[in-house]
Amino acid sequence: MKLILQLIALLLLFLFSGCESDDKEQLKVLDLTTTNLVGTWKLSESYVSPGGETSWQAVEDGSSYTFTNEGTFTSDFYENCTEGEYTVDGDNLTLTYTCEELEEGHEVWNRVVYSLTEKELILRGIGCTEACLYKYKKM
Repeated sequence: MKLILQLIALLLLFLFSGCESDDKEQLKVLDLTTTNLVGTWKLSESYVSPGGETSWQAVEDGSSYTFTNEGTFTSDFYENCTEGEYTVDGDNLTLTYTCEELEEGHEVWNRVVYSLTEKELILRGIGCTEACLYKYKKM
């Protein structure tokens, strides 16, 4: 009986250690490269402070971005403009919409990549004086 309990304990230890390594892989911080950015990312939470305490807030039906290896993207952020080109430089991500329909000043977005893992992308607005973070989940 003691041997059976030891075997069960060993099996449980093995199973739980396997799950832990999967979680660690998903949390591993990646370098900002075109390869690591490729895929579809959907806005799920925002952390925006108007000048006081704040916390992560769920975003219902958030916008999404799909990045390709060729440096192009599609997005549903703007209704009348859904595509453009992007560049990465250090931890900076620049999105340039390639539509004439956008108002002047809305065609280029500069963001700092605050964090990037296999499953999560957190962007920070450039020039924010208070907290302004946007969390995207990989689809």
